[in-house]
Amino acid sequence: MWWNEVRMLASFAFSYTSRRIPCCGAGDGREEKLMDHVLQNAERNPESVIQTMDAFAKSGTWFMSIGDRKGKILDAALQKRKPALVLELGSYCGYSAVRIASQLAIPGSKLFTVEINPRYADIARQIIDHAGLSSQIHQLPGPLSSQIEALQLALKSSSLDFVFMDHSKDYYLEDYLLLKNFKLIGDGSVVFADNMGFPGSPQFWNYLHRGEGQELETEYHQTKVEYLDWINDTVAISTFRG
Repeated sequence: MWWNEVRMLASFAFSYTSRRIPCCGAGDGREEKLMDHVLQNAERNPESVIQTMDAFAKSGTWFMSIGDRKGKILDAALQKRKPALVLELGSYCGYSAVRIASQLAIPGSKLFTVEINPRYADIARQIIDHAGLSSQIHQLPGPLSSQIEALQLALKSSSLDFVFMDHSKDYYLEDYLLLKNFKLIGDGSVVFADNMGFPGSPQFWNYLHRGEGQELETEYHQTKVEYLDWINDTVAISTFRG
């Protein structure tokens, strides 16, 4: 057990150190290894794909995702809101896209997912396809600013029911305001922000706490970083009251 924890610590530390190079990931091929593991071992359904990705991470190769622990918080938020139109910012390897889409119960529901890194987007595409969710999930090459008009057109003047933010924390506030200014967030829209505790998004945190974000009613969930028990994290779930 202790050896697996050491491996996890080393894997986590290497990943975060490597993030100094934007959009390049850990640089050790873990994303491709994760994809191969899923394609070879998971059954072709969302539940099996999620379980296989969780098991891969817990075996000692840490990777970014909402994870199983915070994933339950996400599941509950989705079940409470019952969204039909969802936007994900930050696909990475497709874990949260699969998790979110598996919770969409309304016929015709759609998930739009934005990813700036073509390599990640391709890995996510293959994992999403393996989960049998390609028809429900629409991938958009990021950043959001380059896709905002296309997204607005696709939504046909409707606002998003749910926004999941798990991309670069420096862009949380900027992208939220972009969606707000383009009226893609409306009354009752839920904004779910991961990693508000670690590594944190100071700009968005200050927006929520200093009165500027008074249009958002926010609840906070104290939790842990994905797959780790020794780093605290916070999830913020905000509801827009326009």
